[in-house]
Amino acid sequence: MIKSLSPKTSMFATEQELREELTEKEYVYVKLAKLDEHISDLLHMTEKTNGELSMSASSKYNYIKEIQEDLLRTNRRANNKITNI
Repeated sequence: MIKSLSPKTSMFATEQELREELTEKEYVYVKLAKLDEHISDLLHMTEKTNGELSMSASSKYNYIKEIQEDLLRTNRRANNKITNI
Protein backbone atom coordinates (compact mmCIF):
# COMPACT_ATOMS: atom_id res chain seq x y z
CA MET A 1 0.00 0.00 0.00
CA ILE A 2 1.27 3.46 -0.90
CA LYS A 3 1.35 5.84 2.04
CA SER A 4 1.53 9.63 2.15
CA LEU A 5 4.75 11.02 3.63
CA SER A 6 2.80 13.59 5.60
CA PRO A 7 -0.68 13.38 7.11
CA LYS A 8 -1.19 17.02 6.14
CA THR A 9 -1.26 16.41 2.39
CA SER A 10 -2.31 13.91 -0.22
CA MET A 11 0.42 11.96 -1.97
CA PHE A 12 -0.95 13.52 -5.16
CA ALA A 13 -0.73 17.08 -3.83
CA THR A 14 0.39 19.76 -6.24
CA GLU A 15 3.59 21.70 -5.66
CA GLN A 16 1.48 24.66 -4.54
CA GLU A 17 -0.45 22.53 -2.02
CA LEU A 18 2.78 21.11 -0.60
CA ARG A 19 4.22 24.57 -0.07
CA GLU A 20 1.02 25.85 1.54
CA GLU A 21 0.35 22.89 3.86
CA LEU A 22 3.80 21.75 4.99
CA THR A 23 6.46 23.36 7.12
CA GLU A 24 9.75 24.02 5.39
CA LYS A 25 11.31 20.96 7.04
CA GLU A 26 8.41 18.70 6.03
CA TYR A 27 8.58 20.06 2.50
CA VAL A 28 12.30 19.23 2.29
CA TYR A 29 11.62 15.70 3.55
CA VAL A 30 8.93 15.13 0.92
CA LYS A 31 11.14 16.49 -1.84
CA LEU A 32 14.04 14.26 -0.71
CA ALA A 33 11.75 11.23 -0.86
CA LYS A 34 10.73 12.18 -4.39
CA LEU A 35 14.39 12.63 -5.27
CA ASP A 36 15.08 9.10 -4.03
CA GLU A 37 12.39 7.74 -6.32
CA HIS A 38 13.83 9.54 -9.35
CA ILE A 39 17.40 8.52 -8.50
CA SER A 40 16.35 4.87 -8.39
CA ASP A 41 14.53 5.19 -11.70
CA LEU A 42 17.58 6.82 -13.27
CA LEU A 43 19.85 4.11 -11.90
CA HIS A 44 17.71 1.37 -13.43
CA MET A 45 17.74 3.16 -16.78
CA THR A 46 21.56 3.18 -16.79
CA GLU A 47 21.94 -0.54 -16.19
CA LYS A 48 23.68 -2.49 -18.90
CA THR A 49 21.71 -5.20 -20.63
CA ASN A 50 23.24 -7.90 -18.40
CA GLY A 51 21.98 -6.12 -15.26
CA GLU A 52 25.32 -4.58 -14.28
CA LEU A 53 25.92 -0.88 -13.93
CA SER A 54 28.62 0.99 -15.73
CA MET A 55 31.30 2.16 -13.30
CA SER A 56 30.53 5.84 -13.91
CA ALA A 57 26.78 5.40 -13.39
CA SER A 58 27.37 3.44 -10.20
CA SER A 59 29.81 6.03 -8.89
CA LYS A 60 27.45 8.93 -9.63
CA TYR A 61 24.52 7.08 -8.06
CA ASN A 62 26.48 6.37 -4.87
CA TYR A 63 27.59 10.00 -4.60
CA ILE A 64 24.03 11.31 -5.05
CA LYS A 65 22.78 8.82 -2.43
CA GLU A 66 25.43 10.06 0.02
CA ILE A 67 24.27 13.65 -0.47
CA GLN A 68 20.65 12.62 -0.08
CA GLU A 69 21.33 10.66 3.12
CA ASP A 70 23.27 13.59 4.57
CA LEU A 71 20.36 15.94 3.82
CA LEU A 72 17.87 13.51 5.36
CA ARG A 73 19.99 13.22 8.53
CA THR A 74 20.31 16.99 8.73
CA ASN A 75 16.58 17.44 8.24
CA ARG A 76 15.75 14.83 10.90
CA ARG A 77 18.11 16.45 13.41
CA ALA A 78 16.53 19.84 12.74
CA ASN A 79 13.03 18.35 13.15
CA ASN A 80 14.05 16.68 16.43
CA LYS A 81 15.43 19.96 17.80
CA ILE A 82 12.15 21.69 16.99
CA THR A 83 9.95 19.03 18.60
CA ASN A 84 12.19 18.69 21.68
CA ILE A 85 12.00 22.38 22.59
